[in-house]
Amino acid sequence: MPQRSNILHGEGEVIAELDFSMGQLLLMQLATHGTRVAQINPHTGKEQTFQHILDTSRKLAIYLQREGLRTNDTIAVCSENNLEFCIPVCAAFYLGAIVCPLNPLYSERELKHALAISKPKFIFISPVALDTVRKVFKELHWSPRVLMLTEHGSSNVSWTSMYRVISNVSDDDANALQAAPVDIANHVTAILCSSGTTGLAKGVMLTDKNITTVIRTHLSSNTIPESAISLALLPFFHAYSFVLMILSMLRGNCIVVFSRFEEEMFLQYVEKYQIQYLPVVPSLMTFLAKHPLVDKYDLSSVKAVWSGAAPLSKEIQKAVAKRLNITEVKQGYGLTETTLAVLRSPDDNAKPGSVGVLVPGTSAKVIPIGEYETDKALGPNCTGELCFKGDLIMKGYYNDEKSTRATIDKDGWLHTGDVGYYDEDGYFYIVDRIKELIKYKGYQVPPAELEAILLTYPSIQDAAVIGIPNDKTGELPMAFVVKEANSNVSEKDIIQYVNDRVSNPKRLRGGVRFIDSIPKTPSGKILRRLLRDRLKSKL
Repeated sequence: MPQRSNILHGEGEVIAELDFSMGQLLLMQLATHGTRVAQINPHTGKEQTFQHILDTSRKLAIYLQREGLRTNDTIAVCSENNLEFCIPVCAAFYLGAIVCPLNPLYSERELKHALAISKPKFIFISPVALDTVRKVFKELHWSPRVLMLTEHGSSNVSWTSMYRVISNVSDDDANALQAAPVDIANHVTAILCSSGTTGLAKGVMLTDKNITTVIRTHLSSNTIPESAISLALLPFFHAYSFVLMILSMLRGNCIVVFSRFEEEMFLQYVEKYQIQYLPVVPSLMTFLAKHPLVDKYDLSSVKAVWSGAAPLSKEIQKAVAKRLNITEVKQGYGLTETTLAVLRSPDDNAKPGSVGVLVPGTSAKVIPIGEYETDKALGPNCTGELCFKGDLIMKGYYNDEKSTRATIDKDGWLHTGDVGYYDEDGYFYIVDRIKELIKYKGYQVPPAELEAILLTYPSIQDAAVIGIPNDKTGELPMAFVVKEANSNVSEKDIIQYVNDRVSNPKRLRGGVRFIDSIPKTPSGKILRRLLRDRLKSKL
């Protein structure tokens, strides 16, 4: 791991820069993969080929072009995972338009805010998003067109379906479509909503170059063979899954597209479709490690499990590897603002608890917490804020220069707001988020560390830790706990268990509250602000 003045640089070969836009790449690759199966809906058994995606998305692009959609115009896709999600995405890429994937379960306030960021000319929706979009639509001050991703049986829906509007586009016109020329390094191809764990989301601008850089680093390591079958359970409107969906279309591997998660159904379909690669989040890792149902299914097809989007404890990581009898259980680390992972476990030597080493072509440094414009970079095993630089870093926040400047400094370093360190071998470890650190008598207490300990307790299904205000000490660590069914574990048992395993400032002085479920984002990040709100309303 070469370093100069405590700045680390990712090692490894990267294939040469791809001098193609996302639109050009997709047109070429979808045609190459042809009639092979691209996506399977396990709930219905329906299959979709790469050729179908190509034909349908080209017709949609022609339709949108005729309706006035131009390069740099925006479209939104507001839907749960389904086989249609990728079609407007591809169509927009061909035209050099910008794709804005949105969460269909947003509240009216969140959806209005997200739409106001990008002001899309077209909004593609599934029936799941219909009611919220209908309510918000009247309040939008521009006039977007709404298209349903599928035919909708209800007679009171005035919006027509994508398949209906493209039925008049001829095959000849579709086959003649060429990708619009764009400046690959600067052209924004997607605006994704940041996770919004501390407030309303911001629009993260990703360029063609950001996404082609992911492709280059992934193709260099050649992680998934073309014949592989992968899980697509994480929501496509989230950066992690959105980019993996695009990668699968380019690489030609089949994905099994889950529109929702139900415990038994998930295990049943992994067994039925012989799914080999599971990109997941820590809450699903905890399920795989602890739930008794897992032993009832044959999961021997699984070759690798990759966890991202939130910190994962080494205990859960080891438990999943042991239970599924696989060696490849890895973590990665990235943000919406870094396109995909900037840190990931190497193929040959993963360290449990570590989120891995730098991906090729990316640089990193750890700086003292609270120092923004600083040249100081900390050495190994020193905890601070993680900063990254390279071709994976977003262009900025859409129409938000102030937030961009507060996140990317004048030298191009992205300040993540995450606290961590690296060891002598260049392996990184995440401690917590700066804004989520609990301050007890001046000591910084990372909630993720306490959560990892709580999850090792046999009767605990899930847990989250927050700081509660205290006049004398600043904050006290407090745990919200979801018990296993039929467990009679007490608050006293849990406090004793944690306090025996931590230093004095990290003890659960704020107590324990039992709760039915931990509120999380669709990507698995704990929504601590909702827990704080709940506590305030009780008080």
